[in-house]
Amino acid sequence: MSIQSRHAQLLAAICVSALFLFGCEGDTILSPDGTIAGEDRIQVTGTAQVAVEPDIATTQVGVQTFDADAVEAVTLNNLNTAAVLAAFEALGIAEQDLQTRSFSISPQRAYAEDRPDSIVGYWVNNTVGITLRDLTKVGEMLQVAVDAGANSIYGLQFGVANPDSVGDLARAKAVEDARRRADTLAEAAGVSVGDVVSLREGSISVPYYRGALESDASSSVPIETGSVEVSATVEAVFSIR
Repeated sequence: MSIQSRHAQLLAAICVSALFLFGCEGDTILSPDGTIAGEDRIQVTGTAQVAVEPDIATTQVGVQTFDADAVEAVTLNNLNTAAVLAAFEALGIAEQDLQTRSFSISPQRAYAEDRPDSIVGYWVNNTVGITLRDLTKVGEMLQVAVDAGANSIYGLQFGVANPDSVGDLARAKAVEDARRRADTLAEAAGVSVGDVVSLREGSISVPYYRGALESDASSSVPIETGSVEVSATVEAVFSIR
């Protein structure tokens, strides 16, 4: 082969390589069915929020007492706590829905020049966690607790007893939202959505609502239950037809 022929072949190869590289960088490569090669999928995130009425309430009810003598402080606390628990039992709250959360004895110190760091008495705290399954009795429960001797109530929350069932509803709506988003994108691109390629749960949230149900009884603490909002997200990939 002559030197001229070799030069011609080399030049042709360089031209073909240059055209190939130019096409890969600037042109869109289509697959046989007309879709973009490597991009025949639509990936979307579906979200949903479902508002439901709560059917359960939880709170912390405590009895705090003080006396110069630790034994007397505990004795008084025991009497008041027993009275609170008896009031809950009379209200129909089941024993398994009551649980002691904390019990403590703390000295009260007086910081004076003539009596540095001296103990003048003792604080006793007994806190019980309550689960109430009849929300019409929330206000009444709080009132009878105070009437029986409770002087510390906090952490009132409303939620759902079966969060999985509510979560499943939110998940299903999130998948519906993912399909809707995919259909919108596909229509704008002039294609149609096919089967689900992959589906993954992103997050699920069934929070408690912090609130303070109105009651007709004037002797009950007025309470508003509000609603609990359950949210879910899913990540979905659909094929393109």
